[in-house]
Amino acid sequence: MNIGVIALIVLIIAFIILKKIISFGFKILCLGIIILLACATFWISTQQPDMHKPFSIDTIEYLFKINKDGSMTTTKQITTQTLIKDNK
Repeated sequence: MNIGVIALIVLIIAFIILKKIISFGFKILCLGIIILLACATFWISTQQPDMHKPFSIDTIEYLFKINKDGSMTTTKQITTQTLIKDNK
């Protein structure tokens, strides 16, 4: 009976220690992946900063005006912005 109780206590302590080791190893792995991704992002940003082509944004506005006679007039206004990176 004493050997069974001692074996059970040793088994529980072994599982707790194993869980702590795996948890610590997982945290180290996650930290390593985050550091690797941050370094890769920094490298891409410094080596190839102009990866994207210039693009344009179109803003479409519809203006509604109600006249005195009850009729409605619609005006469509389009604003275009083109974003281009300056190579200075």
